[in-house]
Amino acid sequence: MWNASLIEDLASTDGAVRTAAQEAIVRAGAQSVPALVAELCRSRQRIDWGLTAQLLGRIGLPAFAPVVDVIAEHPDPEVRRYACFALSWMKLDDLTPYAELLRHPSAEVRAQAAYVLQCRKERSLPHADALLALLRDEDEQVRQRGQWALPELGPGLLPTLQRIRAHGPGGLRRGALTALADIDPAAISERDRAAVRRLIRVKQRAETPEPVHLCGTWLAVRSTDQAAVLSALDLSDPEPVTLRLGESAWNHDHHGWHLQHDDHRRHGRAYVTPAVDGWTLVFGADTAMAHADSDDPFDWAYAVMCTCARLSELFGAAHLYGMSCGDGWTAWCLAEDGTVQRFYEADADNHAGPRHPAEEGFLLPDERPELPADAYAGIDFADTDAFMARRAELMERLGIPETCHATDIAALTSVDPSAFGPHTRMSGQGVLALTACGRAYGTAPGALRI
Repeated sequence: MWNASLIEDLASTDGAVRTAAQEAIVRAGAQSVPALVAELCRSRQRIDWGLTAQLLGRIGLPAFAPVVDVIAEHPDPEVRRYACFALSWMKLDDLTPYAELLRHPSAEVRAQAAYVLQCRKERSLPHADALLALLRDEDEQVRQRGQWALPELGPGLLPTLQRIRAHGPGGLRRGALTALADIDPAAISERDRAAVRRLIRVKQRAETPEPVHLCGTWLAVRSTDQAAVLSALDLSDPEPVTLRLGESAWNHDHHGWHLQHDDHRRHGRAYVTPAVDGWTLVFGADTAMAHADSDDPFDWAYAVMCTCARLSELFGAAHLYGMSCGDGWTAWCLAEDGTVQRFYEADADNHAGPRHPAEEGFLLPDERPELPADAYAGIDFADTDAFMARRAELMERLGIPETCHATDIAALTSVDPSAFGPHTRMSGQGVLALTACGRAYGTAPGALRI
């Protein structure tokens, strides 16, 4: 018989009482579900939603349908979110109930079911057809969830995807190609590869430069001879790409959430731009210069300086710049005629060379201006607008210069990729080329933007 006081015990200040209540609730199984669901749906929490969702997940199948009803019907998005957690945490031996939800009237339920099947990876392969059907779903989020789920089913899905590419149905062919690229690009047919190359040629004719999303390091070499730059960096097998595709490959490989940190495919290719105002930019070739087995930042800095010096001896000037989209890290290395003029890395001790003329008039990122003790008095630091307004006022009143980053230095010493636009003069075409890692281990799987 169900003991209603167990729910109250979940809020006890005594840890032993709470633990005993949790175990008793899970043992009670289906009898516990109505009270737990009611608790999950309360407008005023007595028990942490996460705990309630966890217990429903542990109960499993008896809680399945009630939790689905909460996701489909409850008006509070936070309650629905925790119900989604409960659905994800259920350890069902048979995944058929999740596959059946892919046809549920609620788009949120369909999307969550696809996510659960994605997390179950190869176990979901028997339900591949149901996931593939989501690629034609009327809801954009559901379609995206289906696309994300397919690669997680693994190589066993490849024959199905290849069959769709060859014979249809037409509505699934595009999604099947994306999934092939995500699982194993080598499984893409030569016919499809030729079609992609044709599309690239067509798009290249009308492509307009756009600002590059910068996260990582890139080289700028003072040369318009792309072949010579490729040779100097030991890059081979260049394939023409659009500007968008090149940038997509660089960001895809650099962020590489789907790859292990030591996966050599993360460093398998480099994007080499067309000539830009007399410079050729290389995104990704920095992996060829870093000592992959070392976490020593001085080792990285030394490798960067050696590479830039060598390239500048060949081409007159070679610079490396670095930015992070996740924090304030930035770096630059400027070499001319075989000599490193300046190496700087934010918040590091391994600087080299005197302050460069391009840095004049700026604060360096690790330089802190002297401010009055009451500079930010009365400002709530959580109020971004108020903080930035006070900061601007202080900088103007005290004559504090702006802090420079790699893009500022690049704009003054070569070209700034974040400022690309219709005004940018380019000649030639961009290419993706293989590094030594790429030749030995291949490149990272994943669909790219063309």
